[in-house]
Amino acid sequence: MLLGTAAPDARAADSSPGAPALRQARAAWDRGDLPGAEPLYREALERGGLAPTEVLEGYVRLGSIRAVAKKSESATNAFKAASIIDQKFSIPTEAGARGASLAEKAKRDTAKIGSIQLGVQVPKEATAGKSFKVTATLDKAHLQIVNRIGLSAKDGTTGKEVTLDAKPDESVEFEIASDVTLPGASILVHIDALDGHQNRLASAEERVKVPDAAPAPIVAAKPAAKEKPKEKETPKKASFFSTPWPYVAGGVAILGIAAAIFFGTRPAQNVQVGTPAVNGQ
Repeated sequence: MLLGTAAPDARAADSSPGAPALRQARAAWDRGDLPGAEPLYREALERGGLAPTEVLEGYVRLGSIRAVAKKSESATNAFKAASIIDQKFSIPTEAGARGASLAEKAKRDTAKIGSIQLGVQVPKEATAGKSFKVTATLDKAHLQIVNRIGLSAKDGTTGKEVTLDAKPDESVEFEIASDVTLPGASILVHIDALDGHQNRLASAEERVKVPDAAPAPIVAAKPAAKEKPKEKETPKKASFFSTPWPYVAGGVAILGIAAAIFFGTRPAQNVQVGTPAVNGQ
């Protein structure tokens, strides 16, 4: 499942390291103090931990502020960073005609690689008490931009959560431990493409359900079958051939032949048997 990074983010980083600077930057922007907002947006991005929508906001507004200040090159670079997150980002009116022109140029320059495409594949259901696999996918064009792939898996019923991370690759596999898959759990698996400051450049998520443990089926015991009464037989005098002895005697003879064959064909006692080799992993 691919999620648009420009959509509202329920995981907005209110407690992230960059959150205080971001709040101050927004306040400066809202009162029209663009020169004062510029260093605060930079600080917010450098401190990190921001959500995709917050990172997008930071780069778009940095580009806009620099465009107004006629810093065309640095404005274009900020817009390029924004287009990596969302190729269809919007320009605020504060950017003016120059900002709109530079933003369009940045979009054209990055059109070949487009925005980050991050996906997550999970099973629809997991077995209670068993681990399960999660696969994160990232488009090849952005492997050099992403610093880490982060994962969080949280059970909404108990609040139990596990977090993992790995180096970026086109396909990254994670294993969610069995202690999260409790009966009746509803696990939200969230994947993030992170930059070097732990800002989330793109996110994707899916939910995994764990069914309640089903009770063991009750099997009714079958009534014991009644034995039929045996008919009485008139005892007869047994002959030698009606007893088991001829078969025992024959069996002894067969065993003797088998023993002779075994001892005549087995290897000599001084033959050594080596330890079987084990293939290396």
